[in-house]
Amino acid sequence: MDQCLRVAWFPGMDAIAKQSNFLFSPMSLRAALALLASGTHGATLRQLLAFLGSRDTHHLATASARLLADVASWPQLTFAAAIFADRTLRLTPEFASSAASSAHRAVARSVDFRNRPAAAVAEANAFIERATAGRLRGVLSDSENAVGPTTRVVLANGLHFKAKWARRFYDTTARREFLRHDGRPVPVPFLSDPGMHYAESFDAPGLEFKVLQLFYKMEGRDGRLDHGAPCFSMLIFLPHRRDGLAGLLRLAVTRQDFVMRCAPRREQVVCPCMVPKFRFSSRLDLASTLRRLGLTAPFDKDAADLSGMVSNMPPEGLYVSGVGQSCAVEVDEEGTEAAAATYTACSPTYSPPENSPPPPMRFVADHPFMFAIVEYENAEVLFLGHVMDPSQEN
Repeated sequence: MDQCLRVAWFPGMDAIAKQSNFLFSPMSLRAALALLASGTHGATLRQLLAFLGSRDTHHLATASARLLADVASWPQLTFAAAIFADRTLRLTPEFASSAASSAHRAVARSVDFRNRPAAAVAEANAFIERATAGRLRGVLSDSENAVGPTTRVVLANGLHFKAKWARRFYDTTARREFLRHDGRPVPVPFLSDPGMHYAESFDAPGLEFKVLQLFYKMEGRDGRLDHGAPCFSMLIFLPHRRDGLAGLLRLAVTRQDFVMRCAPRREQVVCPCMVPKFRFSSRLDLASTLRRLGLTAPFDKDAADLSGMVSNMPPEGLYVSGVGQSCAVEVDEEGTEAAAATYTACSPTYSPPENSPPPPMRFVADHPFMFAIVEYENAEVLFLGHVMDPSQEN
């Protein structure tokens, strides 16, 4: 089983404790770790394969190629990956070939980390900025000890999603109070669209929340309606209790396919239907979380085996010194824009049984909630996040 979504648990809980908004892309992290795996051997490779839920390198490459082929065909999503290697190092032909293959679609750049770290960082940041359509800037910094003269290789990728709602919100002027976790109200603009929606309420013990599914337009690259286009949607998970967000996050990261199993299966009248506008970015240090989840070898100076990456291994060897991810999201009356950059058998369904049409549901997201941006037909979670305070942008 792929463990990437589980990574959201520790930084997500930390954000809840700090009453901060949170956004994470398991898809971006998976792509970065898959690229890293193609340059490793021994215990390092075995740990990465286990973490990514793959039997072997062929299985991993096939799965990665299939996913990136889908991404390339999705007009709402753009992805780019790159390897920035110090000019003193030579990438092995095998690693360079694998990186450029359909499994990773990464470009290789030679930079001077040793003598010109600021210029190398600027080049990597420019790549990420282009890959995310300008939404993420200055992701890497040579002043944070993340990248500097001792850096030898940086693996980076950028993921950008932008789509319009299938049904535009018609009322965007209403301001309501959003109750933070600490009970403090903040006035923020809300989007309103009462009517027929895919929505469901879960009221069993331990499953006390509502889900609203908002679809995006199925458009082709020419901007026209295309019923063969991918089906993207945002799932908004609203706990019944103002302090119920932590429980929802736990379910999302520990129960396999929880996010997609909670997607509503039927339409019903939702009135009122109100969601706050929000725009924020988050920057995550994921190295410690990955180690806590058992992925330790790549970060161990003595155990890391990245010998498949470079042909002239430096005397001090190579290991992963850090894994970071920056994300940004904006939700307004037109649609959603989200971006991420990463460097460095039968289970129960949660859908209630079919009954007669339910009474109108009230869905007002006026307290902390979780959301996911998903590609519906492939059950792919692109982003998972939560909103603690819609008025906060960082």
